[in-house]
Amino acid sequence: MLRLGNQEPLRSLRLSVWEGTLAILFINWSTGVVVTGYALWLGASPAALAVLGAIPLLSQLAAPFALMFKGQRKPYTILLAGWGRALFALVLLVPLLPESLRIPAFLLIAALSQLVVAPVNVLWTSWMADLVPPRERGRYFGFRNAVLGLVGTVGNFSAGAFIDAMPDPWGFLIVLGLGVLLGIMASQVLRWQHEPPHESSSASGSLRTALSDRVFLGFLGFIGFWWMAVMVGGPFAFPYFLQYARLNFTEVGLWTVISASCGLLFGPLWGRFADRYGHGIVLVWTGLVGSIVLPGLWLLGGPGHTFPIWLAAVADALCWSGLGAAQTNVALQQAPAVHRGAYLAVFGIVVGVCGMLGSALGGALGSLHLGPSPYHLPIAASIVLRTLAVGYLVWLRKA
Repeated sequence: MLRLGNQEPLRSLRLSVWEGTLAILFINWSTGVVVTGYALWLGASPAALAVLGAIPLLSQLAAPFALMFKGQRKPYTILLAGWGRALFALVLLVPLLPESLRIPAFLLIAALSQLVVAPVNVLWTSWMADLVPPRERGRYFGFRNAVLGLVGTVGNFSAGAFIDAMPDPWGFLIVLGLGVLLGIMASQVLRWQHEPPHESSSASGSLRTALSDRVFLGFLGFIGFWWMAVMVGGPFAFPYFLQYARLNFTEVGLWTVISASCGLLFGPLWGRFADRYGHGIVLVWTGLVGSIVLPGLWLLGGPGHTFPIWLAAVADALCWSGLGAAQTNVALQQAPAVHRGAYLAVFGIVVGVCGMLGSALGGALGSLHLGPSPYHLPIAASIVLRTLAVGYLVWLRKA
């Protein structure tokens, strides 16, 4: 996997894979199809589903708080990850509330949990960037993401089968409760990982450096455009599968297993490709798949005609196994080591603000109920906007 001679970085990087296999189950179940199904059982409208999908991006507005923490990053990462995940356990009590309060309370708890965890992404990514040599980042994160994708989606499949076999809402409650427990356990594994010493600078000085970097700002223009476009239609994929195409939770879980299995192949390949040719070109090719092929296949599927949806599982892996890591690695390449936290924080803010705007637009379009389902129009609009975002990236690379 890695050509590292030092035993300690290699030990910690292996531990990071184990930590991620626990954390990904909490992340997937608390932000993916399981929590979406739970929200539908609670009575969520298309607008509420759009808000739910936007919460992980909304939480990125709290990412700059990471810049307030001085010294070692590990203690703060453990504290925020552990408590933020524990807070999510309160969603298990939502069915006890009056019906009119269930969705507002559910969304509030989910948002608070994500806000507490948000600075972790900046702290953890900066920490990992010090552990992984720049020339090995593509391969390492490609491998790690592929393993986590497989574990997470096998977890989704198992959770879906369990939920289908249990009376509502007990299946949702048990799976989400287990997810919280695993998430807390993952935060404790971080205690065993080594943190290299690092330089830090003042938050204001680092932010000024990031905001005056014209190349980085151009990249942020693409990031903002892309995530706005994704969030117009992305949150409606699983509701589309469940309510329009009439897949059950077991079938949606199998869809994610197919995606993860393909990701186990595509992730390392994209990583090697990125290490050789650059993360920017990976963004272009994966962006094209994610803008046209993936959501296009969603719309081609429907009740009694689900083959395009199953094919979309392969396209999903082809897109996201490369695109997610490439975005972060491009940001890391732009950032001087001493200002890395500020660059990542600004990156998170842009993702959060633009993701919220896209989610609001998607929710408004879904509320119009135009087309065979409330989800067709937002997904179609997302295709157009994603394609424009990739066109902007191509122009940016040539400029």
